[in-house]
Amino acid sequence: MLEVGGLKKSQAKWLLGGLTVILILFVGLRFHTGGDWNVYHQIFNASLSSKNDNPFNTEYGYLLLNKLFKTVFDNYYVMQFTATLFVVISFYRLYKRNSEYPIVSFSLCVWIFFYGILMSQVRQSIALAIIVYATPYIFDRKPIRFLIAIVAASFFHISAVVAIPLYFLYKNYGKIVPVILMLVAQVFFFFPEIIEKIVSFLAPYLPGRLSVLAKIYLDTYFNRQAEFSTGLFYLGQMILSVFTVIFVNPRDKKESFFINTLVIYVILRGFTIGMEILGRLEPYFLVYALIAYTYLFDVRIKRLRSVYLITACFLLLFFAAPFVRQVHRTDIDPLTQRPMNYSLVPYYNVFWHPPEAKSRKDWNQE
Repeated sequence: MLEVGGLKKSQAKWLLGGLTVILILFVGLRFHTGGDWNVYHQIFNASLSSKNDNPFNTEYGYLLLNKLFKTVFDNYYVMQFTATLFVVISFYRLYKRNSEYPIVSFSLCVWIFFYGILMSQVRQSIALAIIVYATPYIFDRKPIRFLIAIVAASFFHISAVVAIPLYFLYKNYGKIVPVILMLVAQVFFFFPEIIEKIVSFLAPYLPGRLSVLAKIYLDTYFNRQAEFSTGLFYLGQMILSVFTVIFVNPRDKKESFFINTLVIYVILRGFTIGMEILGRLEPYFLVYALIAYTYLFDVRIKRLRSVYLITACFLLLFFAAPFVRQVHRTDIDPLTQRPMNYSLVPYYNVFWHPPEAKSRKDWNQE
C-alpha cells in the first residue's frame, strides 16, 4: 500500500531491503522447522561417508555443496543460512531491477513460495536462484551463457531443465493463442481423472525412477480429487491471470517476457490440479510471473491513487489468504500423518501457544 500509494523510490529501496533481511533471518536461522529438514540433515551428515559417496542419490552439485560445508564448518545450519542468503538475494535483485513495484512483487513471492521453495525445497530453491541470477542472459540474448546456467542449476535439482523455454519467451506472442491455451488447460481442474488415466497408461513405459514416482502418485489422494477447499482461490487466481494477459498491453519485449511466463504458469497450474508432481515445475515461471501482476497498476490511471490502493490491497490479501489459512491448519494430514501446518509447527507453537502444542509435534519435531 505504501509503495503504490506514492512511496519515494529511495524509501521503497530501504523498505524492500528491510523486508529482505527479515525474510533471510526468519528462513535462514530456522531450527528443525520446514518440510524435509530431517532428510537434509541426513544428506549432510552422510556427505563424507566412506561407505557410499551418495547414499541418498542426491544431485552432485548439492552433494558437493554438502561436502564443502561439512569439511569446512561441520555445521548444517551454516549451509542452510548461506543457501537462504543466496536464494532470497536473487529474488531481491530480480524484483528491484525489473519490477516497477518491487515491494509488491517481493511480497507476492513470500506469500506463494514460503511453504515450498523457502521453507522446504532447499535443492530446488538453489537451482531456481541460479536461473534467476542468469535472467540478464535472456534479455541480452546470450543463449550459451543461459544454457550453462541451466546446466549448473540442474546439478542441484534436475527439474531446472524445464526453465529452458524461458529463453524463447522474450517475444510478443499476442493474446489470442496464449489465452486459448490458458483456458484449455483449466479443463483439467474440473476433470483430473483425465490426467490419472494418462499417467496410468504411461507409468509402465517410463524410466525406472519416473515409473516409481508415477505409481506412488497414483496411490495418493492428489490424483483422485481437486482440492476444492481452495477451489475458489484457484479460480480467482486463474481469472485474475487471464484478465491480466487480456487487458495489459506490454510496452516492450521485456514486459512481454513477464506476461508470457504468467501464461506458462497458468497452463502448468491447470495440469497440476490433475497431477501434483508438475507443481515442482511452476516456480521457474511463477517467480517471473509475479511481476506481470503488477502491470495491473495501469499507467493511464496513475493519478487515481484510490484505484492503486484498492488493487494493491486486493492482490496482497488475495494471495496471502491461503498462506494465513495454512498457518492455522492444525488438522492431521491423512497421507503424511502430520499437522497440515507441519512446516511451521515450532513457529506456530511459539507465536500462538496452543494448549495442545505438544501433540502437534511429530517424531521429527521434538
